[in-house]
Amino acid sequence: MDRQWFAIRTQPRKERVARRHYEQQDFIVYLPLILSFRRHARRVDRVPRPLFPGYVFLHLSIDQRQWNTIWSTIGAIGPVCFGEYYPAVPDWVIEGLRMRENESGLISFGTQGSAFKPGDRVSLVLENMEYIEGIFQAAKGEDRALILMEILRREVSALVPMWALKAA
Repeated sequence: MDRQWFAIRTQPRKERVARRHYEQQDFIVYLPLILSFRRHARRVDRVPRPLFPGYVFLHLSIDQRQWNTIWSTIGAIGPVCFGEYYPAVPDWVIEGLRMRENESGLISFGTQGSAFKPGDRVSLVLENMEYIEGIFQAAKGEDRALILMEILRREVSALVPMWALKAA
């Protein structure tokens, strides 16, 4: 079967509800989760939260792309679309996320940021395994980095996933 991944918008904080209802309809659903800090009543806990708040991913065959059913599922707003065009999420994106899941099923980006210092030359790994050269500026949390790169002869700062960087 020819299946593709599609991003589905959910109602605020209803990702798990939408996932449950899609699974009850026999859809293959992916909700990537990370551990996040939660501050409440002078306590700080680490709790699982969606990596992409407000979204789940469905792996759909051509005959499952009944958009009216997907739009009307409890907890969901509907698929990401541009008019009548429903763009697929590349398989490598979902595979890359799943490769980073730990034994608990949570996405772990590790602490690669400590390997880079401001001013280090880095390479950003692209979809087709090509690289864009840049300069590491700063780590932004555990999972993102600010890099400076040249695009169309202009220097541009970009926030990128830490896992997509390697030493140049």
